[in-house]
Amino acid sequence: MSLKFKTRDVPKAQYSNYLQRADECLSSARAACERREWNASAINSIHAVISLADAMCVYFLGKRSASEDHNDSVKLFRSVKADDDTALNANRISRVLRMKNMAEYEERLVTQSEADKILQDAERLAEFVRKRLG
Repeated sequence: MSLKFKTRDVPKAQYSNYLQRADECLSSARAACERREWNASAINSIHAVISLADAMCVYFLGKRSASEDHNDSVKLFRSVKADDDTALNANRISRVLRMKNMAEYEERLVTQSEADKILQDAERLAEFVRKRLG
């Protein structure tokens, strides 16, 4: 499959840096949720998801998306392995990324329900990625 967007080669050993970044963002998201800081929780969860997708791609493909369009990172993630679990988690990433612009730039604030759903998706993706990476 030929990808029609910009990627950056990353040594496979660097995947653990993306996992660490994801872990730190998830920890911050959980803490923000406990403090009822829905915006901070959502933003940290979103960044955890981006780092988790990068970790998976670096580990299996030796590259990550360098595109300005985060949807390209979903395409790259899907290319790792064509199976139902990967597709399910690619859909999870897409769902979270659709909330990114609103959470970070729009006038309205993230609701508790939205923050909870984004955090749940991030935690489920983290579980999937960790299983795949062993």
